Amino acid sequence: MNLNRARAPHKFAGQQEGADLAQWLNKEQRRIGATHNELRAEARTRKRISQLIQDLNTSAETYIREGRPDTALNERIERQLSRYTLKVRTVHVEDGGEYKTFAEPKWWFGWYSHAGARAAEMIFRIVRLGERGLLARLRRCTRCDRWFYAKFNHQRFCGKKCQLQHYQTSEEWKRRRRERYQNR
Repeated sequence: MNLNRARAPHKFAGQQEGADLAQWLNKEQRRIGATHNELRAEARTRKRISQLIQDLNTSAETYIREGRPDTALNERIERQLSRYTLKVRTVHVEDGGEYKTFAEPKWWFGWYSHAGARAAEMIFRIVRLGERGLLARLRRCTRCDRWFYAKFNHQRFCGKKCQLQHYQTSEEWKRRRRERYQNR
């Protein structure tokens, strides 16, 4: 029994979809070959989808806390979602039954919307995370305000750096540090 084997990192439910969505939301404005208007349109789409995620999470928290939905917020969510009518497009077919008697075609589908294929893909990811109860794990860092996917419910920071900076600038940490060095 070899105990020195490197362990593969654990994959959490929804982690890949959430991380991809967070990366897209945090994306910088630069894109080679894109016009100024295209960059502005993409930034507006990211901002709208960011607001949609925040509204969905707020709606869920309100429902859990009060036991009833916030109808005004839900109407706003419906209006936001109506911007992104998703349509399915066939991308291509693969032969999945290469060595079998009957052909087993494997279809690859892509989502698109008038807002663009990437926006449609992100809306679809939001829907899938929401269906699995994992959309609340997509949140903003308390320190730097960047989007991240929380592997655990209690996570508030995108990484160790932001967590340390937050605690090292807190009054409680400064007070304990002063007390520790005064007692020496």
